[in-house]
Formats: sequence, C-alpha cells, structure tokens
Amino acid sequence: MRLADKTIIITGAASGIGLAFAQRCLVEGATVIAVDQSAAGLSVIDETERQSRLHCLAGDVRDTDLSARAVALAEEKTGKLDGLATAAGISGSGHAIDAITSEKWDDIYGVNVKATWQFMVAALPAFRRSGGGSIVTVASQLAFGGGVNNAAYIASKGAIVSLTKTAALELAPDHIRVNAIAPGATDTPLFRAGMARNPNPEARERSRNRHAMKRFGEAHEIASGMLYLISDEASWTTGHTLLVDGGWTAA
Repeated sequence: MRLADKTIIITGAASGIGLAFAQRCLVEGATVIAVDQSAAGLSVIDETERQSRLHCLAGDVRDTDLSARAVALAEEKTGKLDGLATAAGISGSGHAIDAITSEKWDDIYGVNVKATWQFMVAALPAFRRSGGGSIVTVASQLAFGGGVNNAAYIASKGAIVSLTKTAALELAPDHIRVNAIAPGATDTPLFRAGMARNPNPEARERSRNRHAMKRFGEAHEIASGMLYLISDEASWTTGHTLLVDGGWTAA
C-alpha cells in the first residue's frame, strides 16, 4: 500500500502504460481519477474490487475543461490531490519527415505536449492547497537517440523531457516534484499500431533486437518505474527522466 491515502489523476488510463499504472495505483491504495477518450476502455479498470476508489472521466485530453473537471473530481471525492501522471499519447510513425502533414504534427503535439502542460497547470492550485504533489510525465527512449519516420512523436517526447526539467525547477519551492519516465519499445496497443503502419516486415524484429535485453517491455514494468517516481520513496528526486528501456540507450 505504497500509495495509501493518495489521490492521483492518470490520463491515457484506458490502455497500455496508463492502464497498467492505474491498476497498480489502485492495488497500492490510491484513489484514482482515470481519464481517457475511450469510455469503453475505462470500463476495464472497473473490473476490480477497488471500484470505490476509482472515478472515470471520458474526453479529449486537449480539452481544457477536462483537466479542470478531473482536478475538481479529485477534490470532490477526497478533498485533495497528491499526484498526476500524464500517460495519454499518440504517434505518427511510418511517415517520413517531409510526409507529415501540419494537421498530424499539431495533433501529436496537442496530445503529447500541450495536454501534458494543461493538466499540469490545472493541477497546480490543488497541489498547493495540499502542500505539494508529484507529477510523472511520459517521454520515450527515442528522445535520447532519435529514430526514423516518426519525427513528430520523437520531437514531442524530447519536448516532454525539457518541460519536465523546467517545471521541476519552477515548482520545487511549492514542494511539487516533476519527473519523467522514458520507456523503451513497450508492447502496448499504441506500439502495435505503429508497427502495423511500417511496410518493412523486419521492422518489429529489428526494434526488438535494438534493446540490449532482446525483448520488448511490458506495460507493468513501466508502471513500476512510475510508481517509484510518484511515491514518497522518490521524495528527493525531481527533474529526472528515468529510462526503463531494456538497455536501448546503452546498446
């Protein structure tokens, strides 16, 4: 029960890493405000005996009203907010840098970067009323090594690393810690969809072998790193990006 009596908002909570983290937070005793565009996906988390500590909101994370509603719901249910994890994300893999449309670029930045910032800003008053808090953003190992045919996504994850460091510096006086998790290739619906867009049949195997451990990550393994960062165990950790990448950056 490492998160007992904690109230945490999680975006992208209906699938992949966000879902694994939401389930882990519930197991660890937290009250979870689960946010995702998929109402049907959020119902998966309802299949638990911990329903009394789970509250779901469906909507587009780019909607500023949704972030405000999530914070209001957290304070309504428990009177406080302790943590925020911004796991919502989309990708545009499979497109060369000069084939990405302006609309697609804006969509990726809107979900991956702007929505992260909007939820962060919306949470600040509640964190300050609670005397502090912890924010975990989701970057990627690709922010540290680059890649091909995925420029908008990779650039957005580099922006998350920089945003995390900047927010950590600004918010430290308010006892608000801000850290990022940077997963390697993790077997999630987002990753599988990206692989399906790649016309090269060897792409999946090449990606797997790029990791020193010669396998893809599992969502629960990323959730374990996020759990550390959002918990009080990381009380002297801020501005850090934790790579959980199966040795991708070392290989």
